[in-house]
Amino acid sequence: MSTVRTPIDSNLRSLDLFFDSDALSSLFNRPVRTSHLRWKRGTSAVARLHDDDGVRWLAMYSSDTSVKLEKVSRRALARDLELERFTLDDGVLASGPIALDPRLHPALRPFRRAGLEVPSPALEVLKYNPFRRLVFSIASMDAGRLVGRASAGGHSMTRGMLSELAAGGVPVVVPLDSALLPPGLPASKHVEYLPWYGSGDLSTVPLQHAEPAARATGNALALLHSQAPIHKTHAWRAPAGRLRSLVRENAELLPENAGRLERVQVNLEALLRRPGRAAVIHGDFSADQVLVDGRQVRLIDFQRCTYGAAAADLGSFAAVEALGSAMVDRRAVLALPRTAALLDGYGTGPATVNDSEVVAWTAFYLLNRLREPFRACSPDWRQQVDHRLRMIEEVLW
Repeated sequence: MSTVRTPIDSNLRSLDLFFDSDALSSLFNRPVRTSHLRWKRGTSAVARLHDDDGVRWLAMYSSDTSVKLEKVSRRALARDLELERFTLDDGVLASGPIALDPRLHPALRPFRRAGLEVPSPALEVLKYNPFRRLVFSIASMDAGRLVGRASAGGHSMTRGMLSELAAGGVPVVVPLDSALLPPGLPASKHVEYLPWYGSGDLSTVPLQHAEPAARATGNALALLHSQAPIHKTHAWRAPAGRLRSLVRENAELLPENAGRLERVQVNLEALLRRPGRAAVIHGDFSADQVLVDGRQVRLIDFQRCTYGAAAADLGSFAAVEALGSAMVDRRAVLALPRTAALLDGYGTGPATVNDSEVVAWTAFYLLNRLREPFRACSPDWRQQVDHRLRMIEEVLW
């Protein structure tokens, strides 16, 4: 006998489509799949849609909020772009190309004025976060290959801040001065360009070659942590509030895990309250935030840079590597290959932390990423969340 599962969202029952590639492909009449889900309970859901032609945005609105699509529909007609739209029992489902992204529309205006299609042979999409950000590569006659970022909300880490870090010896990629951009590049306050660096990020370097780069990354991170607070990073970001929010959000998603999550919260809150070294931190550190060129590295993506516990960046790095490994416990988590090399490099720099602090922050960032299988629209996301929760428990106990 098959079990009828309660819908994820009782007011947006069709959200289950995002997790059923077969049903969604049948609706679109071609093979499609989803990822990168953001969900507002009872109101809307936005995700990235993948098909043979690349990536698009996918949005679902309840009947009460579907009016938000009307302006997009008018733009699609005016520009002769395809907007796929389906009426559902509980709302509307729509999908369109990046050029019709409702939130990125102002950021992409300079490209439209320049007659540059997004994407196109001249503009390769590297990363796309629907309704938020587009990362692309573009060729310039004067500056060679560049990386561009178009953001719906502007850029939180300014060129000036990154220049200060670079002046302090931290290996970062500094955006190009807008006044010195090569002619012909679409430009606005929503778009920034960076020089192309290296051949990939640390997560893609084969394990047998990753140790020198990971050690250099540890040294670079220690340099970051030795910097004086810069501008907007002065405020201390205490973890207790975020910890409570994470537990609440995950308990709402899977109520059967509430008891386990409460035990994790009690244990973690006590560990994270211990005194530790405060520093300027990256705030979302992992191997894919490190560009590699041989043994040289550059740290990137400082959107969450703040002032906090230095051990947080190390724990964040370890958590991401742990999620790509077999089940680990508190004894093994810091011995993971890239993490061990990172810690070795960090220990040769000007900053130091206690291993027990790093383990506690590893558990925190595992919790921070607990909902990732749901956001990735994995059909077995419930089982994957359970596996991750068991990993947190293994690391803590």
